[in-house]
Amino acid sequence: MAVKLTVYAGSSLLSRDKERLRENADTLDVDLVMRPPIIRGDLLRTPTEGKWDNRTLILDGQFGQNLSVSVTEIREYLGRGLYLAGASSMGALRAVECRTLGMIQHGWVCEQYLAGHVEADAEVALLMDPVTSEALTVPLINVRWLLRKLSERGELDTATAATALETARRVGYRNRTPEVLANAFRRVLPTGASDLLARRLEPDTVPDWDRKRLDGIEAVRTELRALARFPSPA
Repeated sequence: MAVKLTVYAGSSLLSRDKERLRENADTLDVDLVMRPPIIRGDLLRTPTEGKWDNRTLILDGQFGQNLSVSVTEIREYLGRGLYLAGASSMGALRAVECRTLGMIQHGWVCEQYLAGHVEADAEVALLMDPVTSEALTVPLINVRWLLRKLSERGELDTATAATALETARRVGYRNRTPEVLANAFRRVLPTGASDLLARRLEPDTVPDWDRKRLDGIEAVRTELRALARFPSPA
């Protein structure tokens, strides 16, 4: 039996991402189990055979329609000597909160919370299709990442980027669709800047700068590479 990685993922990974990651896992002889966004109680029901060769990674979790995974159950899980990591969304929030308990952090989103650049849980919130787990709105943390990259490349000046971020912040996470964001930018930004952002908000382009997605993919790959170093059980 191969070493195992259980991943709780929803909107942070596209269907094609999950398929490629499964192929990657097969190549490395790691058993990759994809589960829906985590809710309270799921973690303590996760199979716990083995220790560091049987890992769990949280990317996404529910927090509105169901109770979210709690610090208390994470403490109990880690207290059993089990491995738990987080990235991207709910996983990033809990990984930062529970770092002193031994939970591992992955990615840029975690770094922003650790550094204090971002504090509100709402930064990672989005509206998700209840059946497909597809993201229907754009989380503020992704907008923050995009604006930072455009500023670093000189495509947006600092003042315009700040105005754009504040504009996005004023739109509630349930309403922050690409179309609503693009229209909001058009109302307050110069034409060149609003056109630039509107192009980034086109459906085929959004995944390219979806920071939660990028963090999620890299977190899974990192854990797969680490598990691949374990010898297979006899």
